[in-house]
Amino acid sequence: MKCDKARELMSAAVDGELTNRENQAFTLHLQECPACTAEFEEAKKTKQIIQEKIVRFKAPQSLVNSIMELSLSGTKEPSDSPMID
Repeated sequence: MKCDKARELMSAAVDGELTNRENQAFTLHLQECPACTAEFEEAKKTKQIIQEKIVRFKAPQSLVNSIMELSLSGTKEPSDSPMID
């Protein structure tokens, strides 16, 4: 694997989204390329910092229920929305 391809896969690698084959090739490349290894380590640190700093809010149950109802009914708009001609 060349550095261009490794950089292309870097984000997916950080997120653990590579296929087994991609992961093997990526790991092998990192063993041979200090520059990509350093970039990968920085990308992992960046992800960790973002995860630590992100503020998460719990959606109100009424919103969750509305979304679930819409997804189950297959409707794109709530049933009480006015129709536009």
